Amino acid sequence: MNKGGLILGIVIGLVVAGLGSLVTASKMVESNKVEFCASCHPMKTFHETWKLSVHGPNQKGAMKAKCADCHLPHDGFMNYLVTKVKAGLNDYIANMQGKGSTPQYWLDRWAKQGADKHVYESSCRKCHKELVAPGIPVKAFIAHRQYELGMTKENCITCHRQVGHGNLMVVMQEKAAAKKLAKNEK
Repeated sequence: MNKGGLILGIVIGLVVAGLGSLVTASKMVESNKVEFCASCHPMKTFHETWKLSVHGPNQKGAMKAKCADCHLPHDGFMNYLVTKVKAGLNDYIANMQGKGSTPQYWLDRWAKQGADKHVYESSCRKCHKELVAPGIPVKAFIAHRQYELGMTKENCITCHRQVGHGNLMVVMQEKAAAKKLAKNEK
């Protein structure tokens, strides 16, 4: 290959890589929007309960959080990216297979996996940096202090499980019971 061909190849490679990066970045931004996450039928209940939660858009004075703020790790870009791709593919495949469309599916999944598989400690700590701030209740001060000193195996999700979606478990249990009742009446 001559020198001119090599330079042209490098330029074309850089242009393709640059365009690929721009497309990837735009898709990352687009898929981080709440509307994108809520667009799947199985996510409707999650979206509804999030809107009413402490971190939902309708709360005054609380930190607002979107799906990716809690459901993706924030301890490094590569971990964020790999987790986002894996979770996105898993959700897409489950949705295409019709999984996740029933409340009972989610109740069974949570019983098996727990919330720790869907909410990341680094996500909480991204916003909640100062856990032993002046003026917090004594019980919270003691719990947070033990956590920061590594004196407990508890984590943010252990104590604050309902923060992101409020009464999600109750809503899912009610929907599962209603669906089961409707099925039995047929």
